[in-house]
Amino acid sequence: MIKRFTLVFTVLACCVTLTAKAQTPTTAPAKVHHVLFAVTSSDEADWGLTLGNMRNLIADLQPDTVEIEVVAYGPGLKMVLKTSADAAAIQALQSPHVRFVACQNAMRHQNVTEADLLPGVGQVPAGIGEVVRKQEQGWVYIKGGR
Repeated sequence: MIKRFTLVFTVLACCVTLTAKAQTPTTAPAKVHHVLFAVTSSDEADWGLTLGNMRNLIADLQPDTVEIEVVAYGPGLKMVLKTSADAAAIQALQSPHVRFVACQNAMRHQNVTEADLLPGVGQVPAGIGEVVRKQEQGWVYIKGGR
């Protein structure tokens, strides 16, 4: 009788333990999305659209982490200058997960110096090369603007 009681008790204890473990929510690690926006337009409406898309993307993919890089090259270089109409919006978006970079080729051709860039804007040798490298690393490419 004691053996039977012990066996029944052990089985019930195992069932309760397994049920408790099955009901305990497991939190899967959040996914990290890597997104590259390429801005080649000097049109402020395109910049605004790009910044809006970035904010929407970050909000939509929460709680996942979104790593975003915006590469500004060609006429789009003007977006990341201190004189940019969207300077405040850019600075508000800058974070460890949101990075803006300027093309050094475009800087040279447009006589732009590092001092002309918004604070926190990085530099890459060639904007188009940055696009290729990021895509090869698996980043999603989005053309900024229309």
